[in-house]
Amino acid sequence: MYTDMKKALVKRSYTSVSELIREAVRTLLYPSKLTVNGFTKEFEDQVLAASKSSHKNDIQLKSNKAIQNYFEHLVIPKKNK
Repeated sequence: MYTDMKKALVKRSYTSVSELIREAVRTLLYPSKLTVNGFTKEFEDQVLAASKSSHKNDIQLKSNKAIQNYFEHLVIPKKNK
């Protein structure tokens, strides 16, 4: 069985036996409920919709200080115009 798993690694472009086993378990537990990317259809739809949304309200943290302030103190940097 291990030899067959190693062949499947090459054939299906897996990076490791553990990745192959994880996918097999997901397929067993959630048959036909996951997309090719390993997500549920609903979650993948949300991700795709979010990727198409406007980015004009995104916050860009451009320095270590801005990152530290944002996460430690929730200081939102002013937008550059």
